[in-house]
Amino acid sequence: MLSSRLVRSAVLCAALAVGATACGSKGATNSAAPAPASASAAASPAGPDLSTMSADQISDQARTVMAALTSARMAGTTNSDGQKISFKLQMDKQQNCTGTMGIGSSGNVELIHNSTNTWIKPDAAFWQTMAAQQGHAQQGPAIAKLLNGRWVTAPPGDQKMQQIAAMCGLLPHFADDTTKSTGATKGAPTTVNGTPALPISTTDDSGPSTIYVATQGQPYALRIEDKSADGGTMDFSEFNKPFTVQAPPADQTIDYTVFQKKLASV
Repeated sequence: MLSSRLVRSAVLCAALAVGATACGSKGATNSAAPAPASASAAASPAGPDLSTMSADQISDQARTVMAALTSARMAGTTNSDGQKISFKLQMDKQQNCTGTMGIGSSGNVELIHNSTNTWIKPDAAFWQTMAAQQGHAQQGPAIAKLLNGRWVTAPPGDQKMQQIAAMCGLLPHFADDTTKSTGATKGAPTTVNGTPALPISTTDDSGPSTIYVATQGQPYALRIEDKSADGGTMDFSEFNKPFTVQAPPADQTIDYTVFQKKLASV
């Protein structure tokens, strides 16, 4: 069944990206994914007639089609330790992805990840926050100037980069839970970003959540709302749409170890 576990995984991964907590995702290991990445997208066949199904059956239908996704776009907001975390990521099942993350007032980070490496491009506000947290607030402007808009990367296997790239490993989580849905309830028909949807509410060990299931075409989960105190919302779109991950040009990147040496001289 579908629940708010994916939203909570996003919270953990995004928080870990700024050193706040541990991440329970599958990690960012990407053994055989090609780059650039391309997801095949056949024409979507007509979906089942949800009007004849119970809420539990609809929830199970949504889990099945989401588990089979090859790629999707995710956009949402979550909360962690009082900070609002936002993200917009396009990813495939091999964890190739591009997008952005925003961490409250701490700034924004652009992210690219493919089978060979991970690149991040934090904005000036992010570097200022990081410098202040390490007791070197005066170095914030110098960091931004040294980078000059370049992407930061690190050698393969770098733990911090792997933690950041864990955000790209959310899609496979749909296939993790094969438990049949029980006790789900239907809400009133509505729309999510212009698409007709039916809200299905459930409560499990993750807490209460509502899944908005598309009622036209395939029964994709268009939105997942985590109803817990520190909950959030995650929207899904561009199901199985092909996309390409392009590595930044070499002259627009800097290795983090080189960057650290330059920073030491500031």
